Amino acid sequence: MNKGLLLIGIAGLAMSSCGSHTEGGNVTIHLPENYGDSVIVVSHVSIDNIFNAQRQEDLKIMYDTLEVKSGVAMMELTGDGAAQYSIEPPMMMSAPPEFYASPGETLVVDIKSFEPLSYTVTGSELMDDMTALKAVTGPIQQEYMILVSNNDSVPEAEAKAMMERYDAAIKRFVAEHADSPVVPYAILDLSGDDFKKIYDTMSPAARNSILMPYAELYNRQVEDMVSERQAEEARRAEVASGTITAPDFTLPDLSGRRVSLSDFRGKWVVLDFWGSWCGWCVKGFPALKEAYKQYGDKIVIIGIDCNESEADWRAGVKQHQLPWLNLYNGNDKKLYEEYKIEGFPTKAIINPDGKLVDLTTGEDPSFFTRLATFVR
Repeated sequence: MNKGLLLIGIAGLAMSSCGSHTEGGNVTIHLPENYGDSVIVVSHVSIDNIFNAQRQEDLKIMYDTLEVKSGVAMMELTGDGAAQYSIEPPMMMSAPPEFYASPGETLVVDIKSFEPLSYTVTGSELMDDMTALKAVTGPIQQEYMILVSNNDSVPEAEAKAMMERYDAAIKRFVAEHADSPVVPYAILDLSGDDFKKIYDTMSPAARNSILMPYAELYNRQVEDMVSERQAEEARRAEVASGTITAPDFTLPDLSGRRVSLSDFRGKWVVLDFWGSWCGWCVKGFPALKEAYKQYGDKIVIIGIDCNESEADWRAGVKQHQLPWLNLYNGNDKKLYEEYKIEGFPTKAIINPDGKLVDLTTGEDPSFFTRLATFVR
């Protein structure tokens, strides 16, 4: 889910000493029954600071040590504007109690237990609605955690159905609370397309939320992903047009003989950019070997080893018994750039005229379906 990426990790970043709070507003923290009289630490960082900090040392995390009497601690709110607060648990935990507040608000945090974590925050429209949201999505999350913990391998269809229920619960909540300040927070867990639909039509009231910067950050990330996807689709269309001449190269084979791509003009050629360090490359060898047997002399397969020593390349070819022509590129980045390689393995199909007609990144079985449309 996306909130874990967007709600910026604060632990381990630069911290500041406690400061005084003069803007009014307070938080009452009810701790579990067995907590007793002690102290508890609450950290906070202003939302403006989170999004304006240029470096880690610019992020100012403030800490307050609060006295606990009869299981209750009181805290004045910071005057630094809207902030994210975190209550440090008495033991190591992956997710401490958190809440968001603005100066002048009066909130109540009721912590039922730290392990398992169970708490509510009330007193502002934002936190009331966030509590209501978690009441809807929390049971589904808990159900998913139980499913995962009790099964070594969760069926993909079952996991997908549960995630669809989770997404549907968020969408239903947002539709019923369109003006709520929790909307920018709620949609952070949706996929890019679903997020974008709600983000672009969000009401002015929801956009006025103190949490809107989080949604704005995710929106920029989604737009970047959309741009990358469009660029990839345009690249695929250009390659599929058959108008791009495959960049020529000359590389050594296992015997040291220099081999050029142009040597195979007039034949269908498959280039397999790989490395013995690449698990997905190795995983794809059986299917490529089947294609090698199937097509025989109708195609030339050329394995181009990348990003490793010559000794490792030779050992990899021997270990995996690669029957096709194997060339060594090593760490020369020029060929990667010319073929616009973005990951490994990458497979390229070149027609007898030397035109690049297909480029596939990753171990994708559909590559062989496309190969069959070219070579008959």
